[in-house]
Amino acid sequence: MKGVAITGIGMLSDLGRGLTAHSDGLRRGVTALAPLTLFQTEGLGVRPVGQVDDALLDGKPNYSRSQRLALSAANDALGGYRPAGEGVIAIGSTTGGIYESEQHYLKHRGQEGGADRGLLINHAVGTIADRLCRDLQLGGERHTFATACSSSANSIGYAAARVEAGAPWALAGGVDSLCRLTWAGFHSLKLLSSAACKPFDRTRNGLSLGEAAAFLLLEPIAAARARGATIFGLVSGWGCSADAYHMTAPHPEGVGAIAAIRAALSDAGCEPHQIDYVNAHGTATPANDAAEGHALRAVFGAKVPPVSSTKGVTGHSLGAAGALEAAISLLVIREGFLPGNVGLEEVDPAIGFAPLGPATGAATVSRVLSNSFGFGGNNTALVLERAP
Repeated sequence: MKGVAITGIGMLSDLGRGLTAHSDGLRRGVTALAPLTLFQTEGLGVRPVGQVDDALLDGKPNYSRSQRLALSAANDALGGYRPAGEGVIAIGSTTGGIYESEQHYLKHRGQEGGADRGLLINHAVGTIADRLCRDLQLGGERHTFATACSSSANSIGYAAARVEAGAPWALAGGVDSLCRLTWAGFHSLKLLSSAACKPFDRTRNGLSLGEAAAFLLLEPIAAARARGATIFGLVSGWGCSADAYHMTAPHPEGVGAIAAIRAALSDAGCEPHQIDYVNAHGTATPANDAAEGHALRAVFGAKVPPVSSTKGVTGHSLGAAGALEAAISLLVIREGFLPGNVGLEEVDPAIGFAPLGPATGAATVSRVLSNSFGFGGNNTALVLERAP
């Protein structure tokens, strides 16, 4: 990939809404994870989450929470600009409108609902893209990726490939809202940390769930320059793989992750030593962090670049994580800092290298590798770089 211009960024998480809120939050180096208030989890204990403030959401009350999250971030990515022509809308998500469907089920317990049947209209994950097209008055193809936690990284990679192949523009990103299904599912798998998660730490014991939305506006470089748009960076490489090792566990040797990273580097036409920072998937589960450590050592050898996971601040927003972390990677390039690995106290020797500590540091960063690995062996890597 020669490089596709990123001319808009919208991001929304427990840190707040917009680039400044996320830059300031990451620089503070303090977790934003807090007790869950969106719904009750009686008898299952307290588990910190990354919950978005309802006051930050656009949209109407009859929209699903995922639609409102997505609309807010997409509005910010466009910034009032409405691209012309038939472009591409690519969204990564896993929950769709499940949060509202749960409310309907809990009220009627499987019986046909009455006046609140509208809660089910937005259940399907594809309704998010439909809502964005209608509310933002965009014309073009609509694609929804549901490849677990790599969903929105794939949506960005696919959209960039389409722009490079001739699409006039693309709006790409991801969204997932908190809901009972995912919270209870991860709890049943014993993957939720009882405290704020600690990626790569020796005593890590699970992830912290979050919700988020992030979108990028992509355009050909020449078109972006012709209209005088700000270019935040380039999508220059995309790699994905499926190792199909296990339904939930990653391959212990990181086989699929290695393949995805190497494919992304090859697509970007860069060598491992040209990566200045790695935004790791880093979920803080024992298996994931060890497997990712193995993959990074296999790709970079003894010279692993600075590595951190930002999930110690935002939590793991599942289908939205890849897009949120791509947006964070662009902040890193644009503002010249390395986010700390918040929560890290003692590095697990099994990782095989020393990730960044919890403090944020200044650095000149030109090229970032952003990793997103999901259940079922869905592995994706993006290379993002500074625009020349």
